[in-house]
Amino acid sequence: MAILDNKLGLEGEFKESDLPLLIRRAGMAEWDDGVVRILDRRELPLEVQYLECRTVEEVANAIENMAIQGAFSLSIAAGYGLALAGSDAQAIQLSAARLINTRPTGLALHRMMAACLARVDVALGEGEDPVRAIIDTVDKAAADLARQGWKTGQRAASLLEDGMSILTHCFPDRSYAYLLMEARREGKNLTIICSETRPYLQGARLTSLCAQQAGFDAKVITDGMSAYLMRRGDIDAFVTAADRVCMDGTVCNKIGTYQHALAARAHDLPYYTLRQSGPDRESAGEADVEVEIRSGDAILYCGGERTAPEGVQGLYPSFDITPPDLVSAIVTDRGIFLPREINTYIDSKPFIEDAIL
Repeated sequence: MAILDNKLGLEGEFKESDLPLLIRRAGMAEWDDGVVRILDRRELPLEVQYLECRTVEEVANAIENMAIQGAFSLSIAAGYGLALAGSDAQAIQLSAARLINTRPTGLALHRMMAACLARVDVALGEGEDPVRAIIDTVDKAAADLARQGWKTGQRAASLLEDGMSILTHCFPDRSYAYLLMEARREGKNLTIICSETRPYLQGARLTSLCAQQAGFDAKVITDGMSAYLMRRGDIDAFVTAADRVCMDGTVCNKIGTYQHALAARAHDLPYYTLRQSGPDRESAGEADVEVEIRSGDAILYCGGERTAPEGVQGLYPSFDITPPDLVSAIVTDRGIFLPREINTYIDSKPFIEDAIL
């Protein structure tokens, strides 16, 4: 059995250079002697550019302005960003609050900040360097999450058959890319259909690039095409990641996920969601999820060009909620769960005993 990503402590036939750019460490965020280096995803696929952030505020702005996205990637960036706050306990607390506010819906980010703050408390109590403690915490989290993502991707690949056409939405981050790598290892020929994902076009720009680099044919569609393509028989399954899964199996993900899930159910197609670290124990159901409302100005533009008349307003809830009855299965590092049984994840044997996220 192949295991990915030697740089993150995994053994096997795939090296980091074999991975799609967006799931390499250099494709997310890295700490480099007081600088957080972030791949600017807004420039992909046309250019590869990096931001060098030297302050907490610069990292926060990079997250808010979509230079980096995806639950795994932005939590790593935010973790390293917290290390830029220095050694003062109050400054670290305020910086953590600032970074959390960049993505109020993002569970992984919240957990990363909690883990870092807990480690800082220990470091300060024992006279250790809190900056070093934060960096070590983030490094460990990155390795643990990579292992979780790979195990999740392996499990998800088992649900897909050779020759299938798979719809996805937004950029589903690491576990989806690992799904693709495992499917390739198993010799499965998949077609990846990427809904463009307005307004930032992550599906068109990022997911299609990732699928292409993983060795699969990729097709880009507008967000409104999926139902008709399902009716024609051009789509066999719908697969996404999830920014948050509630204890009752409710899924919170990028806006547009719900409509694709509705279409999949109407056409008797499965919807699989990947949530490598399982449900949020603090979220019983939809009422416990804060859906981030972003500036509607983003909706008035496409590719940097204004597409709506002056004077009209945009509306932009950046996430939506998919009820559990529309979800066929939730794939995690510990197993594949029916939505109504995802709460048993908490009691199942962990793949990584001490994973913090």
